[in-house]
Amino acid sequence: MEPPVSYPQSDSYQGRKIYGKRSGCAGKGCFGIIGALVIIVAVVAIGYFFVFPALTPNSISGSFLDAEIVPTKSGEQKLWVLTDGSFNFIQTTKSPGRTSTGRECYFCKTWTYIIDPKDRTVEKKIKTPYEDIITQIDLFYQDGKVWAFTRDYGENEPQIEAFDPETGDKVMDTKQFLAKFPELSAGLATAYFDKADGVIRMKTKDGLDGLLYRISDGRLFKDFSTMRKETTKDSSEISIAILAGENSTSSPRKKLYRITGPANRIEDNFSSLDNSAADSDRMKDFKLSSESMGGKVYLEGILYHTDKDCAIIIYLDQLGKKSNRLMTCIDLKTGKEKWTLGKDDLFEKMQIDEEDDAFSSLFFTKDKIGVKRRGGLVILQLQYEGLMGFDFETGKKLWEMDI
Repeated sequence: MEPPVSYPQSDSYQGRKIYGKRSGCAGKGCFGIIGALVIIVAVVAIGYFFVFPALTPNSISGSFLDAEIVPTKSGEQKLWVLTDGSFNFIQTTKSPGRTSTGRECYFCKTWTYIIDPKDRTVEKKIKTPYEDIITQIDLFYQDGKVWAFTRDYGENEPQIEAFDPETGDKVMDTKQFLAKFPELSAGLATAYFDKADGVIRMKTKDGLDGLLYRISDGRLFKDFSTMRKETTKDSSEISIAILAGENSTSSPRKKLYRITGPANRIEDNFSSLDNSAADSDRMKDFKLSSESMGGKVYLEGILYHTDKDCAIIIYLDQLGKKSNRLMTCIDLKTGKEKWTLGKDDLFEKMQIDEEDDAFSSLFFTKDKIGVKRRGGLVILQLQYEGLMGFDFETGKKLWEMDI
C-alpha cells in the first residue's frame, strides 16, 4: 500500500496546510527528508495549537462557526463566539486499484469566546474537545441559558448542552438532558436544531424518529402533529412578518407583509402565507389580515431575522451573474425603512460574481449568512469570514471581526 498523500484543504480559511509529495528519491536519504518534513510540520502544529493559544489568551483563533448575543443580569450584552480550532486537512490514500479522499482533523476542538462587544475584549475562553470533524454547531439563547447543539458526524455523537450566561459554566450536558425524558434513554442517533421553530428534531438509537423538543417551554413531543395540536389551542392575536413573492413563491420579486390574526390560524396556514399574503380574498378565507410594509421590492430577498420590532432582509441590487447584496431593516410598527446597508458596509465575499467563481452564487452562499438582533445590537455573520456589529437604530457599523 502506498503511503497516504495529504493535500491542503481547498477552502482552507485557516491557512493550515499539510503537503505530501511523491518524489524520485530512494533509500535512507529519502526517508531522512520525509522525516525532517514530518518533524517540521509537527513542531509548527504544536506551536499553533498549543503554544500560541497559551501565550495569547485574549486573541480569537480558529474558523468562525456561530455567534449569539447574550443578555446579562446587569442589562449589558455579551457576544458568544464559537470557532473550530481543529487542524483540518484533506487526505488521499492510495492502494492498488483504489484511491480514497476525505477530510480529516487532528486536535479536534472548538473554542467558545465570551466577548464584551463594546471593546471586543475576551472575558472567557472555553475549550471543548471532539473526536472527529466538526460540521455544525448552533448557539441559541433562551430564558437564561445559552444552548449549544452539535450535529453528529463520524465519531462525534449529537450533543445538547446548556451554559450559564453570566459565568460560561456548563449547567447541563447531553446525559443530563437525556435523563429528563424516558423516551430518550437509549441515546440520540441524530439531533438537528431548527432555528426557525426553536425546536430540536431528534432520532433515538432505538428507532424513535420525529421527536421534537421545544426550547421555549422545555416540552418533548412525539411528532410534529402532536406539537401542532398544542399550538392550535392558542387563539391570542399576534402579528408576524412574511416575505412573499409577487405572483408565486418562485418569483424573484419579494415584498414584505405583516400578517395579523389568531396564533392558531397563522400556524394552520403558515405554509401558504408566502404566496397568499398579497391576495386579500385568500387571507379572508384564512381569517387573517395582511398589510404591505412599504411596497418595496426585494430581489431574491431572504428574511434573515424578524422579531416584534423589526424585519431584516438581505437581497440583490440586480439580477444576473454579477450583483451586490444589500441589507435593509424595516420597523414593523410603522412599516418604514430604518436603514439600508450597501456593498461597502457588508462583507466583500457577500458580493456575487459567478463569472469569477460559481460558488459565490446566491444558491451556494445564502446559507452561510446569518443575522441576529438583541436590544440595540445587530450582528451579521458570514461563515468562515467573521462578524460585523451594527447599531440597531441607525445601522452604523460599530465593529468588525475577521475570524
